[in-house]
Amino acid sequence: MYNYLLDVTAANKKIEITKDLENAITDACLDANTTTNSRRYGRNFSFVSRIDPYTIRLRLKAEKPVIATRAISSITRALIRIYGMEKLEPLIYNGSILNATIVNEKPSEIYANLDPHEIVQSVVEIFFGQEKKRNKDKEVAGEAAEQIRNIVIDYKNRTLN
Repeated sequence: MYNYLLDVTAANKKIEITKDLENAITDACLDANTTTNSRRYGRNFSFVSRIDPYTIRLRLKAEKPVIATRAISSITRALIRIYGMEKLEPLIYNGSILNATIVNEKPSEIYANLDPHEIVQSVVEIFFGQEKKRNKDKEVAGEAAEQIRNIVIDYKNRTLN
């Protein structure tokens, strides 16, 4: 799974993103997730936060690597369907409605958003995916495996009582 964090602004940089537009973009994320293209390629958009009056942050998760700044066109199309082109006119600059830039996340922030199935995959890798790892990685995996064992033992002990 590939995670992209995008800072999204109006193409016309002088235009603030109002609360109404922010809500429309959030709805457009949900709408874009239902498209055939998004389902086919395992893409999922979600609203993360407002950065400043001009910028909001979105997350794009994809099964395969994508050009995330171009994938924002799914949001634009959904926004046109939901919000209407006449309301979007002030945002337009040079033929575009929205601009997106990729934000580099710290690894700890990327992994904080793992889905439950991705966590399970990682746990399985910790216990059974060691044959191709370097010695240092095997050592880290061994420490993680011991911590997981302790958590499971604690869980079992607490649920039996």
